[in-house]
Amino acid sequence: MLKFRLSWVVKASTFRKSDCSGLHRRKKMKRAIFLIVFTVTTIFPGGIMLLNPATGSTMRIQNIQSNIMIENQVSISKVTTEYRNNTTLYAKPTLIFTLPDNGSATRLRWQLRGIWYEAGFSANPQDTSIGGGGTVHPYVADLLKSPCVVYPFQDSIGVDSTITVELTYVEFLKYDMGYVNFKIPVGLSSFFGHSQIANDFIIRLVSTRQVDSLFCTSHPNAGITIGPDTSLITGSELIGLPVDIKGGYLLASDQLGLSSFSTYLSDSASVADTINGGYFLFVVEPARDTTLVLKKKITLVIDRSGSMSGNKIVQAKNAALFIVDRLNEIDLFNIVSFSTAVTSFMPSHVPVTAENLNLARSWINTIVATGLTNISGAFATTVEDFVGATDSTANIILFLTDGQATTGITGTPELLAYINQLTAPITSNLSVFTFGVGTDVDVSLLQSIANQHSGLATFLMNDQLEPVITKFYLKIQNPILISPVVAFSSQNIVDVHPDDLPNLYIGEQLLVSGRYPTQVSGPVTVTLTGTVYGQPVSYQYPLALSDTAMVNYQFLPKVWAKAFIDDLLAQYYTFPPNSPQALEIKGQIIALSVKYGVITIFTSFGNPTGIEEESETTEALPADFTLYQNYPNPFNPSTTIKFALPRSAWVKITVYDLMGRIVDVLVEEEKEAGIYTVIWDASQYASGTYIVEMNCDGKQSSRKILLIK
Repeated sequence: MLKFRLSWVVKASTFRKSDCSGLHRRKKMKRAIFLIVFTVTTIFPGGIMLLNPATGSTMRIQNIQSNIMIENQVSISKVTTEYRNNTTLYAKPTLIFTLPDNGSATRLRWQLRGIWYEAGFSANPQDTSIGGGGTVHPYVADLLKSPCVVYPFQDSIGVDSTITVELTYVEFLKYDMGYVNFKIPVGLSSFFGHSQIANDFIIRLVSTRQVDSLFCTSHPNAGITIGPDTSLITGSELIGLPVDIKGGYLLASDQLGLSSFSTYLSDSASVADTINGGYFLFVVEPARDTTLVLKKKITLVIDRSGSMSGNKIVQAKNAALFIVDRLNEIDLFNIVSFSTAVTSFMPSHVPVTAENLNLARSWINTIVATGLTNISGAFATTVEDFVGATDSTANIILFLTDGQATTGITGTPELLAYINQLTAPITSNLSVFTFGVGTDVDVSLLQSIANQHSGLATFLMNDQLEPVITKFYLKIQNPILISPVVAFSSQNIVDVHPDDLPNLYIGEQLLVSGRYPTQVSGPVTVTLTGTVYGQPVSYQYPLALSDTAMVNYQFLPKVWAKAFIDDLLAQYYTFPPNSPQALEIKGQIIALSVKYGVITIFTSFGNPTGIEEESETTEALPADFTLYQNYPNPFNPSTTIKFALPRSAWVKITVYDLMGRIVDVLVEEEKEAGIYTVIWDASQYASGTYIVEMNCDGKQSSRKILLIK
């Protein structure tokens, strides 16, 4: 199983430039499950503790540690940061922690004055009105435009005191044309000036699918070693302003097929009648035939509002020219540009002829960025051209914008409902691919449009527009499966998501998550059916489902819940916000969020739960050696174990499973008389009952503890 561990140790130092290196290739690399673990220590985190919204002042960062586990591109990230109040006043800070575009926060804990607290889940959306309507510093405003966790702390942090904050989130790393990319955020230099630090890091990757190359684009001089089983990326004594660690690996293109992960939680390994049962995720990339050409009916929609001025509109026009130059002779095409008003190249789709191509190039070159952002008007003009289309062509809309709707219909729920109303008369398959440029886009809108119309949403920065769209167009020229449908040989497979599978093109993967309430004997056959160029296509794969709790697949219930929530959100946006249908779906989303611990737009981290009461330092010692009950109990994934020694003694505290096997040794040393606590982090262990045993001065005592995930 993989272990991909990154350790980054950072200290303040003088500046020395050390830019990086690297790309390494190899012919063969074995065993890739991509269970990847990073450990990062630095003073520049993915989150800040904001003190004053108007000035952008923050608490000082003492250190940060990030642990990221990636299993076949599913990434569970736990970032632990120690903050210090270096002001002269008590402070009640607000945590702002940026997340990846498709990331979902799953847990928030903090340690204050030696006590660990954990935020519960609240059935209310988080409050992002930093400053209470007052002045907000531009740095803070920009940070809030990205997906983020906002959590106001109610505890006062004393002068020169510290608080340790631990935030966990789940995401799925994007796969594109064989590449899997990772990014470890260590930036946010806007808040911390130009501090100079030294850092070291190491990344270990073990893979069963052949890896053709391993690279670190952010640090080109990083050392890269590829071995038969384990590969390394290392950086030593890199001093200067920190940058995000970016890199990835390229998977062999001739080893396509299905990989799957599953776990079965029994009542003893879960919460009875709540999340017990089986969960699975499979990722499939069928083989493809690149000799055939897809007949397309395609419209490129370009935002030409004022915010697109400058380099963005230049890149958008270049991308449009690239697509026009690569249309096939059998295609039909059109181009729409929009700002306050909407303009169409032609009244309807036209064939690819030399005359039409020349006219299109001239039309594209006349586009000028000015005006507001009329998204509803753009879709009204674009969708009308697809009414009456058939499945003999791939019907495709490429929609590009850099902002939120500022004219026409501007509310996200209303806009989604309007777009669904426009597309309702279209009986053939229609794929809408959305591209959000920069940090001021409506992420939920673009994601929902793509989800509801068999497409994908892509979010990119200003300078990525042209290369991303041109590469994407080359990909959709080669379809693998149009209008795919998945079926299983076992009727015990239920609650499969997504509801509507997106069309599958060259260099893409299909992700499917589901449940099996009772154990399944023997392998299950997965059948994918669809069409390519109007002809039926079918793929079959074996799917092995576990009948026990798998320690390394603890993320599967959360991944399944997030996929279910995404489908429910797509349904929610088809109704008016306060309609009975929307309110019912909203209730389902909130219930799933709280039950599985996945934050949504309707929920947030709430008041602390499972707080350990702080003991007075004058607490009297018991007359005998004592092992207290752990707290919290049940717990997930860590708990505090307290013990007392009335006199100096050698003490050993061991964790056993119910089979009597040693799981972990927490303490094994001579200690003075006193009351002690030790934290057991059970992240790597399966749900269930464990025994904590204390051996001290020839005496033995034990406690049962319950881990529930």
